[in-house]
Amino acid sequence: MTTKARLVFFDARVWRYVISAISKVIEEGVFVIDNDGFRFRAMDPSRVLMVDLRFPPESFEEFEANERVEIGVNLEDVAKVLRRAVKDDKFVLEAEESKFSIIFLGRSTRKFVMPMLDVSAEDIPEPTLEFKATARLMSDVYRDMIKDLELIGENIKFYTDGQKFVASSSSELGEVEVEFSIESGSLLELEAEGEQSAMYGLEYFSDLASAARVADAIVIKFSSDMPAEITHELPQGAKFSFIIAPRVE
Repeated sequence: MTTKARLVFFDARVWRYVISAISKVIEEGVFVIDNDGFRFRAMDPSRVLMVDLRFPPESFEEFEANERVEIGVNLEDVAKVLRRAVKDDKFVLEAEESKFSIIFLGRSTRKFVMPMLDVSAEDIPEPTLEFKATARLMSDVYRDMIKDLELIGENIKFYTDGQKFVASSSSELGEVEVEFSIESGSLLELEAEGEQSAMYGLEYFSDLASAARVADAIVIKFSSDMPAEITHELPQGAKFSFIIAPRVE
């Protein structure tokens, strides 16, 4: 079979943790490869969450794509294969006529060939949202925040007054509040137009938290009682983001 596309990325673990996270909220979808690079965009069944994964062409050691290629995949099956990635493995994705291959280049060369699913890429328009608050955190700090909030509640509430950024949760078990500031070093950047506050379903953040393990930083954008956008800044200029609808108190 003729190879339609071939991508080589320096660290397979980036794909391992990001795809594993996405597979917890999205069952199947379409990997799109074209002149703009690699992209996966989909919404969860409840339509509360949209995920968007992008790798520009320059993020790859090798990027070959003569035409637009769509690869229908079962995310859980792909995630199972990617869990076999180990330290120092490179990630290779090859697309053929009706099959695609995931290859790990490391101490040995391991190739997994899977059939493409007969699914079409969902036509999801580019969101047009204006956010009034932006907080940029270290990825390990963000992961710890999620773990702290999971102990108490089912919701995550963001608040900022432009000086500090606070994430909190409450339930019958009690309350938990995590405060970040530029002075403490936990917050890299903070911008806000006045006070902003909004609440979201914590389970989505928990499901997607493993992606933060391979992120350099996390950017949280939100406005009062409006959707939030959480962006994971990945190596080599790649990005994984999700937009989540708010919950009303």
